[in-house]
Amino acid sequence: IQGVIQMLVAAPGTGGTALKLSQLFRYAAAQGSGRAQIWMPSTAQLEPSSPWFPLLQEGQVVAQPHPQPAVLLLSDAADWLAADRLYGPGGSIPRLQLLTGRTLRCWGHGALRRPAVRVALGASVGRALAASQRLREPIHTLPVGLDPEDLPPPAQQRREQELLILASTNPTLGLAVQQSLRRRGVSCRCELSPWPLQHWQQALAEAGLALVLAPARGEPSLGLRRLAAMALQTPLVVEARDPDDALCRDGHNALVRPGEAEALAGAAADLLAPGGARLRRQLIEGGMATLVRHRRALEQLEFVQLLGRLPQLWQEACSCHSGVMSTIRPLR
Repeated sequence: IQGVIQMLVAAPGTGGTALKLSQLFRYAAAQGSGRAQIWMPSTAQLEPSSPWFPLLQEGQVVAQPHPQPAVLLLSDAADWLAADRLYGPGGSIPRLQLLTGRTLRCWGHGALRRPAVRVALGASVGRALAASQRLREPIHTLPVGLDPEDLPPPAQQRREQELLILASTNPTLGLAVQQSLRRRGVSCRCELSPWPLQHWQQALAEAGLALVLAPARGEPSLGLRRLAAMALQTPLVVEARDPDDALCRDGHNALVRPGEAEALAGAAADLLAPGGARLRRQLIEGGMATLVRHRRALEQLEFVQLLGRLPQLWQEACSCHSGVMSTIRPLR
């Protein structure tokens, strides 16, 4: 891509989605003969724990956006509104939208009536968006990658009999599971409000077993917590997802149970019992095999290939919106 790649981050987050978007920015910055930069509002305050903070320190974050970038990278509704404010509501600047969820909030303002190259992060998001039949353009899907090197090392002294419950997506169910486990004599830590990225990663590295609850239907999830448990060789119990994203297979890389406190607590207690050692090892081995399909190298390769096809994909996106093609400048 010739020229500036401008990423808009109108509402910088701190969780796994922000981490993934910041990684994709790094891939874009490493490609082409132009340069890449991130615009954030001057009011944005980044904590050192934010995935965006290292990019701020490197000088990649700017308060004044480029007036005529070669392409805009954006994600959610706040970014679409910022694009209108910064560049006007027209469609002359090519837009690549990185989709992390299935709802209109995640699709963004104007997404139904303005062209963009739509890129879903994760196969389940891509399938759900395609099934909705509300976006005119084709949905391009990127794999979600994670490497063990992205995480803290596994603790040398694991708390083998301690369970970690990641329940910020459903604290009511998380409390019920915790109470059920305590009645069974199982020691556990429970995240009920979202922990900073480094906090839950370190907790996974120290835990003997992890239990991850699913988000509410329609809420975005890239599977990074489940992948992190696999990468840290922490046996995993997960709540069944609706719709199923096929990341976790029952008995292969996790125990998958319905969203009922007794079913989830029972699975965890059985794994922690002395007779569960063989199954724990089986789940760890299955998780490591799953990671082969979810390496960041694959994610980066497919994103770079997509950037290489961007001129063609942009013209294809514009052709899906009648009356737009005459207003579009070519993407070099």
